[in-house]
Amino acid sequence: MKNMDLRRQPPRRPSNLSIAGIAGVARMTDKARASNHGTLGEYLYGENSGADKGVLAFLGIEAADFAAAADKYDDAALSAWVLERSGKTESEIATFNEAELTKEPQTEEARARLARRVEQYAPGRTDIKTVFQSIELDDWGSFWKIDLSRRPPRSPHCKDVAGIVLVARMADKARASQAGTVGEYIYGCPLDLRVLPFLGISKEQFADAAVQNPNDIELGDWVLERSGKTQEEIEEFNRTASARQPESDEERARFQKYLDEIAPGRTDIDTWFALLDLDDKMSF
Repeated sequence: MKNMDLRRQPPRRPSNLSIAGIAGVARMTDKARASNHGTLGEYLYGENSGADKGVLAFLGIEAADFAAAADKYDDAALSAWVLERSGKTESEIATFNEAELTKEPQTEEARARLARRVEQYAPGRTDIKTVFQSIELDDWGSFWKIDLSRRPPRSPHCKDVAGIVLVARMADKARASQAGTVGEYIYGCPLDLRVLPFLGISKEQFADAAVQNPNDIELGDWVLERSGKTQEEIEEFNRTASARQPESDEERARFQKYLDEIAPGRTDIDTWFALLDLDDKMSF
């Protein structure tokens, strides 16, 4: 996922070690890619970010070079590039990570910022003490809620989460359902109840994960780890689900009734995905 829109979701957690095993690099990667594509939102990248400056200084890499590499490589190749370019040893990385993961706010301003975030998003919590925890709480509080009375969920064709159709749409509905802003949509609809058994994940488990992981990559990693599905299984599911048409007489009657309500006379809509996309478009 080289195009990261940070107007719609947060970057990965600073504690995420998935790129090169180094704290802050996965987050900086998301911001670099967003900066490259003009979708950085309110986040800062490179020399404009104190956190990025610290990571880049440790790596000995310039912000412009890192941004170019983030655009050129996927995460696996970027990991290899970072490790080769930086020349850091496992011991040096472990020392850096320990310092970053345990660092607490050092200034009155930073301590006040953490306190405000806790009061706003996690009142009563006393375990949020580090800089990373403060950042992650702010990301979560700023992005987990979705209002589906104002815009539709993502298309059923969207594969932003785990590379699996329906999952990104289901995540949007799960978050909106938890926030009480699901509008006329239904979390746990018949299509959701097709993908959840495929994943081997319950409706409740997925909803909790969707709320706790507003970043698509991190939610996707959770889904893939929990489901254990192979790429071949995912590709077959995607083909079957996206092409699915009403099968029984009852389904066909329900499909036609739904279509007649939103676009009477249309004869080119013959899959459930196409019908959902059309309904979203007509509704918003």
